[in-house]
Amino acid sequence: MKVTLIDHTGKGHGDELYAAKLLIYTKKTRLEQGISTRAEVSVMSSKEVYAELSEIARTIRSSWEFVDFTFEILGVTRAFTHQLVRTRHGSYAQQAQRVADMRGFGYLLPETVKEDKDFTSEWINHMSKTSELYADMVDAGIPAQDARGVLPTNIHTNIIAKFNLRTFAELVGKRENLRAQGEYADVVRAMLAEVMNYMPWVEPFVHPERTRTPMLDTLMRGLLGDKSPAEHPEINAILKEIDLLKGTWG
Repeated sequence: MKVTLIDHTGKGHGDELYAAKLLIYTKKTRLEQGISTRAEVSVMSSKEVYAELSEIARTIRSSWEFVDFTFEILGVTRAFTHQLVRTRHGSYAQQAQRVADMRGFGYLLPETVKEDKDFTSEWINHMSKTSELYADMVDAGIPAQDARGVLPTNIHTNIIAKFNLRTFAELVGKRENLRAQGEYADVVRAMLAEVMNYMPWVEPFVHPERTRTPMLDTLMRGLLGDKSPAEHPEINAILKEIDLLKGTWG
């Protein structure tokens, strides 16, 4: 899996805080608009910018929608992308199995399957036979759009996804989360690392103080290990209550 932030608001601009200042300006327009306000915001010091952002991160989120991030996500499963595209306020461009030649496809073997040698062997054997069947059909002239019907859910795919800051913050809150499937959480953490590399000022938007429970998260990870909380109903119920209190998962 490889995640790259290929575009974002302000990319290539001389001011590294351009996106932050745009966010501040769009928030200020509730009171005043125009050249003078933009000029005032454009010369703000980094200290002034961070102070404004601290306030904006705790207020109405509509202005957050003016900052965008575009990610290239390679080598993930279609099982993951089926979940990702349910994030309504996003734009997506995915590798099309209808036209792409998927012979020799890669796939993800889940950690829980790896723990059982017999199932691991059967999984690999099944994938090998499926790959051979797909290749035989394509070689025989069956269109890729029809041959793709035999392809598994955990086959690797690529996708480009674009989110605004409001949607991205909600995505991080829900999926950088002990209740999320492992691959989804891994991808979101990689997306967040990319954003933070270019825009460290995003931190209070994606990790608001009210939702930070580091000691509790460490305790829950100790109880869960690498298992899904769905396999532990009591722990999962506790996590749901925590998310409800945080307001991170409706």
